[in-house]
Amino acid sequence: MNRYLTILILLFGSFGNVLNLIIFYQPKHRTNPCAVYFFYTSIAGLIALYSGLLSRVFAGFSLDISATNATLCKSRAFIIWVSTTASSWFLTYATIDRYCISCRDVHRRNLSNLRFTRRLMLMTIVGGSLVFAETFYCYVPNLQNSPLTCYGYNIICRLYNEIASALVFVFIPSTIMFIFGYGTVQNVRKLNHVIAPTAITHGTIVTMKKTDRQLIQMLIVQIILLTIFNIPLAIHRLYLTSILSVPKSLLKSTIENFCFQLFYLLSFMSFGMPFYIYTLTGAVFRRDLINLARFVYRKVKIEVC
Repeated sequence: MNRYLTILILLFGSFGNVLNLIIFYQPKHRTNPCAVYFFYTSIAGLIALYSGLLSRVFAGFSLDISATNATLCKSRAFIIWVSTTASSWFLTYATIDRYCISCRDVHRRNLSNLRFTRRLMLMTIVGGSLVFAETFYCYVPNLQNSPLTCYGYNIICRLYNEIASALVFVFIPSTIMFIFGYGTVQNVRKLNHVIAPTAITHGTIVTMKKTDRQLIQMLIVQIILLTIFNIPLAIHRLYLTSILSVPKSLLKSTIENFCFQLFYLLSFMSFGMPFYIYTLTGAVFRRDLINLARFVYRKVKIEVC
């Protein structure tokens, strides 16, 4: 499971995130704060995928240096936690941004701007780095009887890491996302009742509103799946740490390890699926993807001819 499923997640995640970067880097998306969050979420997702899964691929061939090298072990753990936290919070900010843009209050709508976007992302990276700086002290390689060979070396380190990751990476962002996601849905419903259909001369405004609503739809689906895929691992890690000193049979240890490996891969799957969510739920995104495919096809055709 480690080898083949990990490679599959890595390949599909890389393909999807790279296409996300290409599409959201288009000029028309660069001025939309939500699209900017999606762009940097894809970057964070790529970093998380490669820092978290590449070593598992190497481990399948007994080539994982981070399992024995202290510097690589600590650095990889730090990068994983910061990138996964950044990805989660960027989506949280995107949810808040969609809430603001869907409000009728002009002051709240004005909060949706690129200046706040850049500041929030920078603060998140700095904050995540401070929260998980403990990995340089706590994480050590060559551990036995632990979920991963590169892991926290004592119960205090593990408790801090599991609680911090559960709160900062999963529960707090998910709670905020659901609150503002619900508020966004309510705002959109109110706007549907208040705003009358615009004339053809206001075609640009209609297009902008359609894009915003598509982004909201894409975001809500991603929030739900992100929460579903990440909560099991957070709970299981807390469970494993809480029973660290409890004697266990070989069968129980095997089952717990299998569950950990499964939940671990499911968690990282959430960083590889945004492209497929956007493709299935966003008509605007699908149109951009089709236009990109046509552009590439024309370029290739010209080169061949």
